[in-house]
Amino acid sequence: MLEGARCEHVQYELSVAHDERRPPSTEATDHLDSCQDCAAFQRDLSRLDLLLAAGDVSRAPDVTDVVRRAVDRPRRQWTWVAAVVVVGMALGAVTAGIGRLDVIHAQELDVLFHTASPSVLGLEAELVVVERGWHPEVPERVYAGSLRYTAPEQLAIRLNDTTAYPSADWTPNDVSVEFSDGDLVAVTSSPCPVEALPGCQKPPASTSIQGLRPFDPGLRKPLEIVGPAASLTWWSGLEVVGTPTLDGRPTIQVETTVAGADLIGAITDRGAWRELHPTDRVLMWLDEKTVVPVRIEVFAARSTERDLWEIRRGYADGETEPIFIVALSQMTTEPAAVDVDTPPDARSGGFTDGPAQVPPPDLDAGFTLHRSGQRTLHDGGQVEVASWSDGRAWVVIEATEAWSEPRLFGLASPFAQPVDLDDGSVGYLDPVGDAVAIHTDGLDLVVSGSVSEETLVAIARSLELTGRPVPPDWVQASVVEAAMLPVGTLLPRVEGWSILGMSVDERTTILMTGTGSRRVLITSQPGERLDPPTGPDVVAVDVRDTVGRFDAARATLEWVEGAQVIRMESETLGRDELVALAAAMVPR
Repeated sequence: MLEGARCEHVQYELSVAHDERRPPSTEATDHLDSCQDCAAFQRDLSRLDLLLAAGDVSRAPDVTDVVRRAVDRPRRQWTWVAAVVVVGMALGAVTAGIGRLDVIHAQELDVLFHTASPSVLGLEAELVVVERGWHPEVPERVYAGSLRYTAPEQLAIRLNDTTAYPSADWTPNDVSVEFSDGDLVAVTSSPCPVEALPGCQKPPASTSIQGLRPFDPGLRKPLEIVGPAASLTWWSGLEVVGTPTLDGRPTIQVETTVAGADLIGAITDRGAWRELHPTDRVLMWLDEKTVVPVRIEVFAARSTERDLWEIRRGYADGETEPIFIVALSQMTTEPAAVDVDTPPDARSGGFTDGPAQVPPPDLDAGFTLHRSGQRTLHDGGQVEVASWSDGRAWVVIEATEAWSEPRLFGLASPFAQPVDLDDGSVGYLDPVGDAVAIHTDGLDLVVSGSVSEETLVAIARSLELTGRPVPPDWVQASVVEAAMLPVGTLLPRVEGWSILGMSVDERTTILMTGTGSRRVLITSQPGERLDPPTGPDVVAVDVRDTVGRFDAARATLEWVEGAQVIRMESETLGRDELVALAAAMVPR
């Protein structure tokens, strides 16, 4: 039998055996050992099982004829046919199994994540992504690829766009992002407006950088796909809804929003993807042992502001089926090395490997030195950098004697919570809880990492530095904890948020920081009436027993109370949630 005909025969047998739920014939099984194409075909069938595993598999349709017709097509076309058949009939059919964790709360996920991190030394998985509503002529796109990770700083995400486009005028959204210990190579397309497609599309472009500092801020979001630290730090807007079994794997099912699930950006931050609204509802299935997200589903939210956003982008999202799905299968937790070959003309990230002079930290057993060296500030000053890791967990210390800006070194936010470091020493905790800055006489330093907030503070304390209060003209000088704001200040009485504030010249500003990128900025200042509205997207709303207004374009809720004009701004929370937060306000 000719090899091509033999492969067709074997693949047909594999497909029929799959549908009939029986082992393949001995002849077919023996053939898999010597044929990469047929072995890949069998793995594709396993991928289909991933997409169906969460529901009742007995309801799966017989796709034998479809698979057989696809055998003679290129692998790219087969993947699209198989994925679309299954996706269209089975995705979203996840059902909860018998719960194993009788009691688990959202605020405990952070502890569970950090407990599991030392055991995660690597990860390898097949990856399927389904994207719906990108364009009226392309209502669904399906991607197949892989994810490889070696702790703590090697990651590769590759996605092959298997979509059957209307014509050759459309450019597939293939995505390849690889980084390893400071080197990055990414090949991706750029997004463009729906109404300009496909003419606005350009060929994929390559980005190459070498010499990035350890755990460069630009690469921390991709690492969320294997360790969602930022998505679990605070629990506002985070709810555990079940403990189902997914493809035989015990999981914890969590509900949040797109803004609360930073890890979605690991996929969507690079490439020509559709947009997702910050308030869109997200269901995540976290592997119970590793707390790695093995499945993510995004559903369109329904609200006035979301509908307006949708219309202006040319989308027409439904309410019942997910508009975005990420699914991992065949997952193992063995290290999967990522070798990045940067070209000679790669851009420099400004970091040079070598010994670093930083105060020695007292770290938990298991942490070892990862990378160290120096980087340069924009004004030429030198920063000493050292990092340590323990499996998936990591810690970085950066120190400089050349800091001259009127704000804390290493913190981007103007808000920072003062923390006691013992013996009169003070540090400043970032609202997200992932960094502690210390300002001393002659040295400015920041400790950051994926470990818990308590661990970060303990590490900063172990450095035995004498941290000084920031000078009065620095940005963070006026920041205080909520309990220190002026008496009578209205504060939301809620849990799961970091709440910091400042009061200057009768104006009080409060920053609420929640899970992922969820943020609310609340300001209050003397006033008897609201300024006239400035746009067409303003509606009257009932808030705190009065009539206020919501501006969808500016994502702002305003009202007058007690001779104060109060304004809540958030690009990550919707109107209804802002009104609920306002209702929870009480005077301090």
